[in-house]
Amino acid sequence: MLAAQDININAAATTLYQLSEDERIQQQCEAREDYLLREQDLADRIADREKTIAKQKRALADKDEEIARLKALLDSKNQ
Repeated sequence: MLAAQDININAAATTLYQLSEDERIQQQCEAREDYLLREQDLADRIADREKTIAKQKRALADKDEEIARLKALLDSKNQ
C-alpha cells in the first residue's frame, strides 16, 4: 500500500480519516439533536391537545349539568 511506504502519505491519509470521522460524528450529533427537537415538539403538541381535550370535557360536563337542571325544572313544571 502506498500510504505504508511514505510517511507523508501515511500522515495525510490519517488526517483525512480523522477529518471524515469528525464529520461523520458531527452528522450523527446533528441527527440526534434534530430527533430530540422533533420528539420535544411532538410531546408539546400532545400536551397541548390533552389540555384542550380536558377543557372540552369540562365544558361538556357543565353543559350536561345544565341540561339535567333544566330537564328537572321542566319536569317539575309539568307535574
